[in-house]
Amino acid sequence: MILRAYLDSSGNLCGHYLTLAAFAGADDIWQGFDAEWMNILTDHTPAASYVHMRELAHLRDGFSGPDWTTQNAFSLIFRCLMYMQTLDKKKFEMFYCAVDLEARRRLVDETYQIPDAVNMCNEFCTEKILDWYLVRYCGLIKPKAINVIFDQNEPFRAPFEEKWKQAKSHPARAKGNSPICKWDVIGDVKTAEMKKTPGLQAADILAWSVNRENTTSDDVPGACLSEIMRNIIPSLYKIWDEAEMRKTYRPLIIKP
Repeated sequence: MILRAYLDSSGNLCGHYLTLAAFAGADDIWQGFDAEWMNILTDHTPAASYVHMRELAHLRDGFSGPDWTTQNAFSLIFRCLMYMQTLDKKKFEMFYCAVDLEARRRLVDETYQIPDAVNMCNEFCTEKILDWYLVRYCGLIKPKAINVIFDQNEPFRAPFEEKWKQAKSHPARAKGNSPICKWDVIGDVKTAEMKKTPGLQAADILAWSVNRENTTSDDVPGACLSEIMRNIIPSLYKIWDEAEMRKTYRPLIIKP
């Protein structure tokens, strides 16, 4: 049993929200995914060669021109979601973690000891994929079973890969003296080009949709996409808003 996980993000470290999103699935799921995804894109009117929500939502770059409208742009996304709804729900799952960066900055100013947002997203998104595999495939667990694939130039890959390498080099693990753990199931951590990789395009839809849900009103196009996805695709997720951070972390200085 080999799995692939594709990860993409939305937002940036200077903005309001940062979201890391992923889709993970068994290899037999992904084998048909690329071809069907491209069929959806090329059969759409107008045809598209890829999905990138930042372009699509603003009708620019690959989605510019007189034939593209907000309505038919988002109808393409709905077709993609309806396809993902048909995939085996025991073999295909979505994950995401979103951090309210403005709230985090306020709490850090109050001396709250909160991890940086990149590590929070990796812990509650990327690492949760490994936990899911250990639970879902407990009878088929084997080393190097998951390939983790990030979009290019993501700030999440390097710290996640470093944590994996440190876990592999731990003396007990290096000697093979400890039982298999989640870090052992990673076969590779690498990047791919989003415009050529349907799995990353799906992750882009999810990341963008979660950020849109948390930063805009309900009447803005796309604000409901993440809710729809949660209803039709199995999911594991974490939202770090101010209330959740105050509940989980503590300040160094407690004011009287």
